[in-house]
Amino acid sequence: MRECIFHFKVIRGDKSKLLRALIMLEPNKHPAISDFIAAFKQLGYNVTLEDERELIFAPLGGEDYKLDITKIEIKGEDNGEGYHDGELKSILDHLIKTGL
Repeated sequence: MRECIFHFKVIRGDKSKLLRALIMLEPNKHPAISDFIAAFKQLGYNVTLEDERELIFAPLGGEDYKLDITKIEIKGEDNGEGYHDGELKSILDHLIKTGL
């Protein structure tokens, strides 16, 4: 198993808070949108994907906030580096192509 740590902002009105969460991945797998949604749900955020390109999630129901994934790090990659801000689009492109 590999660790995927993702950093995100909780945006409520003009205030935001930086948080992070952990997803455990099978070897050679990348996180799917459903993995992020499940992780958010465990943290008490019941959300759906709002913006695929920017990885922004919106709440289901009457609450008013946004969750914005800002950085993704995957520990245990062969090159020793995780995926970071500039590579979010390439991860998302991979997820979209595979239909996840």
